[in-house]
Amino acid sequence: MRSRNLLPAFLLGLAAFVAYAFTAAPDILFGDAGEFQFTLPLAGVSHPTGYPLFHILGWGWERLFGSHPAWGANLFSALWGGVAVGVFFLFSAEALARLLARLKWASGTRWLAGLTTVVFAMNPTLWAQATQAEVYTLHAAFVAAILGAALAVGRSRDAWPLWPLALLLGLGLTHHLTTLFLFPGVILFLLLTRPDLFRFKPIFKALPWFLAPLLLYLYIPLRAPVSPWLYPQLTPERTIPLFENTLAGNLRFILGMGFSSEIGSAPLMQQLATAGQLYLTHFTWAGLALIALGLLALIFEGDWALLLLTGVSFLLLQLFNLFYGIGDIYTYYLPLYLIATVWLGMGLAYGVEWLTRVTSPGLRRWWLILPALILILPAFLFRAYHPQFDRSEDRTARAQWERILAQPLPDDALLVSNDRDEMTPLIYIQQVEGRAPGMLGLFPLLAPTPDWADLNMTLKSALTAGRPVYLIKPMPGVEALYEIEPAGGDVFSVLGPQPAPPDSFEAPYTPDLRWLGVAWSG
Repeated sequence: MRSRNLLPAFLLGLAAFVAYAFTAAPDILFGDAGEFQFTLPLAGVSHPTGYPLFHILGWGWERLFGSHPAWGANLFSALWGGVAVGVFFLFSAEALARLLARLKWASGTRWLAGLTTVVFAMNPTLWAQATQAEVYTLHAAFVAAILGAALAVGRSRDAWPLWPLALLLGLGLTHHLTTLFLFPGVILFLLLTRPDLFRFKPIFKALPWFLAPLLLYLYIPLRAPVSPWLYPQLTPERTIPLFENTLAGNLRFILGMGFSSEIGSAPLMQQLATAGQLYLTHFTWAGLALIALGLLALIFEGDWALLLLTGVSFLLLQLFNLFYGIGDIYTYYLPLYLIATVWLGMGLAYGVEWLTRVTSPGLRRWWLILPALILILPAFLFRAYHPQFDRSEDRTARAQWERILAQPLPDDALLVSNDRDEMTPLIYIQQVEGRAPGMLGLFPLLAPTPDWADLNMTLKSALTAGRPVYLIKPMPGVEALYEIEPAGGDVFSVLGPQPAPPDSFEAPYTPDLRWLGVAWSG
């Protein structure tokens, strides 16, 4: 990266961090964010794939927030959101410099890169992820850094050595495995720009920089034994093992094999419609037109190397998203938005070039003012999504769990929900705040066994433990199979299964029909 770009990158990143921090959630949250809020300060292990680098860095960051680790974890995402914005500026400036060199411009790179960076900083998904404890802002920072480092290595002048790129690729893999989808584009780009690197000596020198970060995955087997939420105890004799600390178990965990059933689980046409709607929401038709113009600029100006770097990465990430059917797939689009926003910046540059060609080269400096109109896009997005951006007053999870724990519940109560995301704040309250240590939260799919296949099986398993069982909220339909009674607030005590009707009986049904029997299941 060019040194003259470092100051604007720092200032833009700092401004983004401040904005994200002021709108970050102040307390515990539901779902994965609620999980990271206790795994970071406790240096524990989260759900697969474990995110070891995220936890190691997050544990160090949390030392600054002794009594407010939940807030600190949210600010950790805001921090990496700011870093992602700053690194994005460096990447976009490097990419635009290649295009403007082909167009024989003398200036304009930083101006256009700055405008493009503001568009990225205001991306609704980026901002939403930067206000809660999540892994995606650090992932965005790595994507921008890897693509930018590839451009720096492939420069014709002042080229970087290969080892920083190798290091970033290795570190990226210790954080999010979709970093793999950047490899083909990077390799194709370097084949076109630096074929001299594809010899034994340069690769041999860079290989340790790539492999060494992968040792960070040792964090998982080392810290899993001291992560009690991975081994919930239903009874003194029965532990529910959520992690198998063997070589095979660690590999399954690190590779996220538990999510393999989600591949191809959603209809392709539905996923295509979702993708189209996401791009339209984040860029509008005007932004999509500029993205298309940016791609045309790469084609017309013959920068096939940059087109392969960004285009192949984009296509592989998009194909994965189309076939990965998880509920929060929208978060996986953040790297795609990042690449598309760089194309948008190139579209701005090419628009100025076209206006210059149809008027006069002397008017270029005046036409360069016109791209400032792109700031209407982030202003529109901010106005439309500000209520979702601003989570500074979000204490919903805290309020819900304080109401639950305020009820006269036994110390060894089993608390059941039909939604795993609702249970993560309880673990934070237990492990970080030291409250309600004897209670246990249960939910469907807690473990990949029939005992936890659905809410009915979860309640059956809970009742066999001989501990008092409670629903943490009303769940219509449960009363058909189980006897329940109010326990205060929205909490209900589960007394046991409803008694089954007799196997055979006779009862009137219509004037001409009578019930003679019933088959009972459940």
